[in-house]
Amino acid sequence: MKSPRELLRENNPFSSHSQPDPWVNQFPTISSINGDAFITITRIISYKQKNPHDPVGILVKGEAGSGKTNMIARIREYCENTSFEVKFSMIRPIINYNTPIQHLFHGIITNLSHPLRESFKFTQIHGILFSMIYEFIDQKEEYRQAFQPFKDNPETFFRYFSDHGKERNILYNQVQSWIVDKIPDINHLFIKLIFAFGDPDLNYPARNRLAGEVADPEDASLLNIPFKELSEAEAEDEASKFLKSLGLLLTYLHQCLIICFDQLENLSTPEHQRAFGLMNQMIFNESSAILPLAFMRTLYWEKFEENLDRAVTDRLGMNQVDLLGCSQEQIQEIITSRIKVVFPDMWEMLADWLIPKVVSSIGKYPSPREVIRTANTIIMMIDEKWAEVDIPFPSPDEVIRSAWMLEHDQILSDLDSWPPDYEQITSALQTFLKSRRAEYAWKKESRKNILTITHNSKRCCIIINTNRNHSAIGAGFTRGVKFLQNNPGCSCLYLTDPRCIVTKPTWIQTNQKREAFLAAGGQIMQPSEGEIARFYALYSLFCKITEGDIQIETKQGIRPITHNELHAYVGNKEAFRSLVPVIPAIVPTGEKNKRDISKREVSDEAVHTTICNILYSHPMHLMRADLLVKSLQENGISMTYDELIIWCGKHSTAYTILPNQQGSLIIAKGKGPICRDSP
Repeated sequence: MKSPRELLRENNPFSSHSQPDPWVNQFPTISSINGDAFITITRIISYKQKNPHDPVGILVKGEAGSGKTNMIARIREYCENTSFEVKFSMIRPIINYNTPIQHLFHGIITNLSHPLRESFKFTQIHGILFSMIYEFIDQKEEYRQAFQPFKDNPETFFRYFSDHGKERNILYNQVQSWIVDKIPDINHLFIKLIFAFGDPDLNYPARNRLAGEVADPEDASLLNIPFKELSEAEAEDEASKFLKSLGLLLTYLHQCLIICFDQLENLSTPEHQRAFGLMNQMIFNESSAILPLAFMRTLYWEKFEENLDRAVTDRLGMNQVDLLGCSQEQIQEIITSRIKVVFPDMWEMLADWLIPKVVSSIGKYPSPREVIRTANTIIMMIDEKWAEVDIPFPSPDEVIRSAWMLEHDQILSDLDSWPPDYEQITSALQTFLKSRRAEYAWKKESRKNILTITHNSKRCCIIINTNRNHSAIGAGFTRGVKFLQNNPGCSCLYLTDPRCIVTKPTWIQTNQKREAFLAAGGQIMQPSEGEIARFYALYSLFCKITEGDIQIETKQGIRPITHNELHAYVGNKEAFRSLVPVIPAIVPTGEKNKRDISKREVSDEAVHTTICNILYSHPMHLMRADLLVKSLQENGISMTYDELIIWCGKHSTAYTILPNQQGSLIIAKGKGPICRDSP
């Protein structure tokens, strides 16, 4: 019989203490931790819902590890428990400070269009659309009876009307005209795009257009809107109009939107901080029904507010909430809840072994992170005698590697939270190049970034673009051709996200520019989803290190991991695989790393059945993802590690993905085989 330490070490629920994504639930919420702070926040949310025009905000302060990002996830859960009558969004740090309102509204649309259910692509935007339809039908007696089956089930409504396009379009047109009459100041294009989002055939271009993507004439025609390529100033103005319209619509529907600003310490320059101020000025002064929450460390707020307008600091600071440490009962809850997820049948024995050791080894009122870290240290000890052995302190590389694997797998399991973003890809590339001590120059051009790298007396140009517009893509190819003509013997990459198109058959000029780029020696790099997740993971990890969220335990105490240590890890070619081909490198002309379309497709039911059969034959119904991949291959299902993480992320009601020091764990939920019962 293995000891409690050996059991916990094999499948360690405490190997990670960070909350990677508010949309991903890994462990149960413990309501008592920072319970007073949460009650204060929900009370202000209720006030805002009743008083949509009152410009209020919330400042949530807490040191690293106190649970700021976990509180954001808890707020999302609160919104979910209201059936998203209270809408939720989280905004990542702004990179291009010249377009703050575009950044804000793009982040809002990213969250509002995030799937809420596994069985159907139902989103908060669908919820807004359904609320309008419900209000309309409630005033039309002749429609009430027909609407009765859908009254309490909006998903059933959209699923039904996805197969009845004619009836749907008639209803949408009526409701759209009605809401424009009810809210005369609302932007007509905004409303048109919201209704287009509810059409399965128009969902994708409508979402892109709402998020600020400039559609090509073909997509514009599908949406029945004018095609116009907006300048940066025009795009900012449109984002402002859309944001105001969203506020007007939510006010009419008696709903509100929560905006959580996280990782604000990454706004290190006065320009970035002022851009944050402009976003909040827009919210406070011109947008109703929107409640901003800023999360940051206490000392940083004192520096941060120096660059903000006084009205912004007053309104954010009027409601300050402090995150506090854990009581002894809460320490026990943290330990018990995590163990239960991994060891549902023997949790009591393991908790009884671990809890006394943690309680006796930790100070009063520790942060949640301190509790989890202490539990992990005890589990990883070599000997039972705490005071008589040296604690096996991890190296910086070990801590960073573990954090890196967690970021990559969690982003890969929920790519909907990470839409294509050339600014974030560029930031990751800059971190990578700095770590490899490569000389490079950075230049921002319209809707794309250019990195020019000098290596061994040769140069390589990387054009980073995620805009789906034909002229932006064509301009990138033209830029590449000019570089190759002016720099004989050098190389040029056009880098984009795998979810972005490179060209369409109907784009005659863009196709010509693409062929000219390839003929000149250019290469198109469109990584797989697993590979692009590495870019976003490196960007995310850099942001967390800036916040002090990645920490290491040493003989001298706890300290944050530094950017220099991150650069040392990424710069180690054996530890960190290159984000791009060796520069300059000879790579095959054409698109690299595209998925093998000849690969045999396997049905979801077959994958469910096989995974269930494998996991339920193992203790605790779990297995490391890399080992599960091998077992699947032995059972005739060929999936890569990345494909398995993506698949389990899309079926999150059936499987939990948990971080582990050797890689992610896949856990089947429930007591018996669940594959046939899962949607």
